Amino acid sequence: MTDKDRKRLTALIVAGVIVLLALIVIVPSVHIIPTGEVGAVRRFGVVTEVLQPGLHLRLPFINTVDRYETITLAEIITFTAHTTDAQSVSGYVTVQYRIDPMRVIEIANEYGQLRQLSQRLNEVFQNETQNVFATKSAMDLVQHRALLAPEIRERLIAIQEQYFVIITMVTLEEMNFSEEFERSIEMVAIADQERRRAEEEVARQIQLAEGDLAVARLQADAEIVRAEADARALVIMQEAWGDLGAEVREIMLRQQAIGVWDGVLPSVIGGGDFSLILDNFTTASNPNSSY
Repeated sequence: MTDKDRKRLTALIVAGVIVLLALIVIVPSVHIIPTGEVGAVRRFGVVTEVLQPGLHLRLPFINTVDRYETITLAEIITFTAHTTDAQSVSGYVTVQYRIDPMRVIEIANEYGQLRQLSQRLNEVFQNETQNVFATKSAMDLVQHRALLAPEIRERLIAIQEQYFVIITMVTLEEMNFSEEFERSIEMVAIADQERRRAEEEVARQIQLAEGDLAVARLQADAEIVRAEADARALVIMQEAWGDLGAEVREIMLRQQAIGVWDGVLPSVIGGGDFSLILDNFTTASNPNSSY
């Protein structure tokens, strides 16, 4: 190997060492923070700053970067509690939350990485959930199930500042009682359904009776109106009759007799003058004749 070759080999080795050292130094210095996360920069173990999403350069070895998700996270909380009437209840809730991006330094210094904070939150969420169930009777839990998740959420919001998080939603996914209590709930539900059916039937019968009563009242009112109209008509006729002459009244009587006669002569005629009907019939049959 000539001196020229040795020098060339030495130069290649030196260049390789330089590139290797550069990679060792540069690569750990590059930190890419994706969207939905922030980075907590630790210098000799103490968090000094928070990196927002993007590309960042920090000196290696003396600086490390822990990443924290700022998107909404979910904790599944299982619980077991005893109600005020000594019934056992179990189930699980889902708690959605996100870390406060303005409190990342406090989170990093007090809890370390996000995993440690999540473990602590799971314990706290479980205790608060069990406390809610332990303050109510079993029937209260069944009858007011829809109010349980909002109540748990209120309790968690009251302590969220201590853990530097923001509670966004709490959902009660499942709630189970003992088999005996479940059967008793079913029997109560069946009895309640029967009671509702009976009440609906009574209401229907009352409605029908009220409808019949209303019809009867309308018919009675109509009869009263007709009777009043007949009475008024009779009064008017009596008043008008008194103003007519004797001859006109006699003609009107004969016309009324003709109006109610069915055209059949009676087989037996008693005493009295039958000429009124015959004369009037003759006049009505021959209007051109003179009376």
